[in-house]
Amino acid sequence: MKKTVTGRHYDGQTYVITNDLGERIEGLRSLGLKTPKATDHIFLEFHRKIKSAIETALPQLKVVSFDMKRLADDVWAEAVRVQRNLKDAIVISSCAEFATARRGHTIEINRIANQNGVPIGLGPRPGAVTLEKQLNGIASVTDGNPVVLVEDGIFTGSTLVYLLNQLRNRRVNVVAITAGICFPHAIERLRKEFTGELVIVQEVEKPYDWVPDHDFVPFAPNCGRVFGGPFGDDMLPYYTHDSLSYCFPYVLPFGDPVDWASIPEEHAYSFSRTCLDEACGIFHVLDKLNDRKITPMDLLGAAPRISIPMSVGSSKLPNPDMPISEFLGDVRQEMS
Repeated sequence: MKKTVTGRHYDGQTYVITNDLGERIEGLRSLGLKTPKATDHIFLEFHRKIKSAIETALPQLKVVSFDMKRLADDVWAEAVRVQRNLKDAIVISSCAEFATARRGHTIEINRIANQNGVPIGLGPRPGAVTLEKQLNGIASVTDGNPVVLVEDGIFTGSTLVYLLNQLRNRRVNVVAITAGICFPHAIERLRKEFTGELVIVQEVEKPYDWVPDHDFVPFAPNCGRVFGGPFGDDMLPYYTHDSLSYCFPYVLPFGDPVDWASIPEEHAYSFSRTCLDEACGIFHVLDKLNDRKITPMDLLGAAPRISIPMSVGSSKLPNPDMPISEFLGDVRQEMS
């Protein structure tokens, strides 16, 4: 296997945060909403506070944040370089932001969690058809042509190995993988499963954890673990009668920042409060810009989807017509 590394290495254990919240909130403009730009001060301040909170909770670690838009540009540049060397190559990604914006093909896949927030299998992202239909569609589109898989990052490699096996079963010829952030154990696992070219933009040698910033913000697109379960042979998200999906954000009182984001237990409460404070601020800004209070129903149809936050082991859910800023304010008040 040919392995190309274009990034730098870090000494010591590293906690990685990837920042794309601003891009995801700005993407709500497709719904006709007014939003701050992705580069607005409110998102820069959010990034600063989240990084500072993690540094306070884990002072022994090196906390590194990456701007996902810049990283995506670097990853795509590598993918295009590889593609040019392959006749009729097709690019596929599990990251809609990569594929859709650049005329690639997307596989909408993520882990599905049960009512306790525990992952129980892989399924489609909310709003997407079953994995079986997606994979069969990819096989039809590629039609024997070489395929380049593009990923924002590879943490354990388990999802990517699953994809590789499923694509092989459908005679899809994956010849190269380009990835943004990659960890050593994931590389080792891929080496056992994949003999093509692996291009890594940023390798982190001694990772502690990696969490996207949007997982800390309830009602952010693609936030948290998706709630769902088995349906026949498929694992699917659950939906309300209004077609809204559910999720467990990585903050209290919804999810488990200790287990899911490696935040020490003694800091989990204060860290969650910081995240909720910032989430409240962002949605108050959206209310002001749109001269009305934004509700979950206003966000129906966002891509990636926005899910209703729920708490592990609880059946209490926000009303889809309740203003998000009021709901988050109530949750924050309850944590006072």
